[in-house]
Amino acid sequence: MPPKSGASSTTMHSASPRSSSWLGSSPSRQSPSRHSPSRRDVRSPPRDVTRLDIFDKDSPSKRMILEFSQLLLRSEEEFNNRLDKVCAEHAEVYQEQLRRAERKHDKVRQGAELELNRLLLEEEVRQMKREEERQRELERIKAEKAKQESEARQRVIEAKRREEEAARKAAEEQRQIQEAEAKVKAQKELEERARRQKAEQEEADRKTREEAAAVEKAQAQAPPRPTQPWQQAVKAAPAAPAAQPTGAAAIGASDVEDIHSRYLKLHQRMKAFWKPFKTECAQKGHPLKGPVGDLRRELRKITGQVTINREDSKVVISKIREVLRSARNVNGPTVDIRPFIISRPLPTLGNESEAQYPAILLYAFICFEKFVIKQFDSEAAKEESGIIQELGIIAASLFVDKEFVWNGIPMIDLLLAKLHRACPILFGITGNPNTAEGRARLGWSNVGGSPMNVNYYHQRMVGLGNGFAAMSLRAVQAPAIPISEYWRALASICNTPSDQLHTGHFMVLKGLVRDSAKKVINFYGAQGRALLRHATIVMPKRAPARAKDTASLVAVYPDVWKTAGISLE
Repeated sequence: MPPKSGASSTTMHSASPRSSSWLGSSPSRQSPSRHSPSRRDVRSPPRDVTRLDIFDKDSPSKRMILEFSQLLLRSEEEFNNRLDKVCAEHAEVYQEQLRRAERKHDKVRQGAELELNRLLLEEEVRQMKREEERQRELERIKAEKAKQESEARQRVIEAKRREEEAARKAAEEQRQIQEAEAKVKAQKELEERARRQKAEQEEADRKTREEAAAVEKAQAQAPPRPTQPWQQAVKAAPAAPAAQPTGAAAIGASDVEDIHSRYLKLHQRMKAFWKPFKTECAQKGHPLKGPVGDLRRELRKITGQVTINREDSKVVISKIREVLRSARNVNGPTVDIRPFIISRPLPTLGNESEAQYPAILLYAFICFEKFVIKQFDSEAAKEESGIIQELGIIAASLFVDKEFVWNGIPMIDLLLAKLHRACPILFGITGNPNTAEGRARLGWSNVGGSPMNVNYYHQRMVGLGNGFAAMSLRAVQAPAIPISEYWRALASICNTPSDQLHTGHFMVLKGLVRDSAKKVINFYGAQGRALLRHATIVMPKRAPARAKDTASLVAVYPDVWKTAGISLE
């Protein structure tokens, strides 16, 4: 540390031999020559004069004065030098004191800055902690609020679920009540219809026997005339088989077998007529060779042109109608049509000529039903079943066309006979696939002389079931196949015992329900839903192991329908 100003003065005073009166005055004024008595009494000559006198006179005294003056000058110069040195030392001490003070100030400032930074850091840490605590508190409040809202929503959902469950149970109870009432009502209607149709059948049988007796008597009295092979085949059959109802009233096992047997016999009569007629007309020079061959080829071509477009279907119907119309108008042989009618009571005729029907038109209908069934088979392989639906509508329309009926009776029995032969499962027939007879009763048949493989059999069953649904589920005044026949077909499969169910049953079931859910519900309401639920939910569950794979194809339809807005609940 530099000495204080007081200490500095003391040091300078003690170091100087002069009196204290010199401390406050200038060093130049403290020179001995300035206080000499001679300076007060003798006026010194000008410097130039003195120097001139010295050099001029060159006296010893003058030289001594000059030397003394020079000595004084040197003394004064030395004194000034010493004084400058002391001042410089004092200045250096002062500067050192300033530098020390500045360094101390810098240390103090740095310490203050460090302290300030420490305090700021501590404050920042405290602020961050307060912010974290505030954020945690906000998150806690938010989480608590979310939890409360979630619990509130859960309570609302639970309350709504309980309400829906209660409503569902109430609806289920109501549905069960309605189904029970509907079943009772349907059973009563079936029993009443069965009694009514039984009475009608007995009356028709009586008339048939009388007419058959009259025909036999007339044939015995008439002179014999040459007949063609196809005419002999028709005459070999009963002149007028008893009419048998095929609606839902025919529910007994014996009735099912009897109806199936009648249609199989009809199918045999159709073959007995069709093959000889085709062979005869194919002979060279036969007048019907051209028309018969043309209509067969034209029907095959037109049937294969069916699309899913309704306008195209109208064109197809028009073309087929023209082919049938031309066959009707051909001046050719006729045939007694009564052996080819099964489902309707035969009217009373005034004479035998009224029973005649154009043979070439009958041949055209048999060809048409063959092409329709074949088209059902081939289209079943496609995922989209629109063509089968259109073809079913076309077939159902033409078979009941008033231009081609006989005494108001359509030729639909020809198509039904083919279905009885190709797909007996549709009509409640069961069989053992391990025997030839049982396989035939399940729809297994030869294709081109070779046994049918499993894949084609399944495809055929789906196509025929789908085509049957398309022809029967129609809201028209005079349907070719009544809607009740669809119910009977579906119910007969659903009522088949589990030990008699085979893969074919579920493939036919798939074809029946695939595109029919909406129509069935529209026609039958709650009863229809119950039947579909039984067919697609209950039936697959009770399928035997041998039919589990095909049953699973039916079990998916409730979910498929649900996506389309159709619920079975």
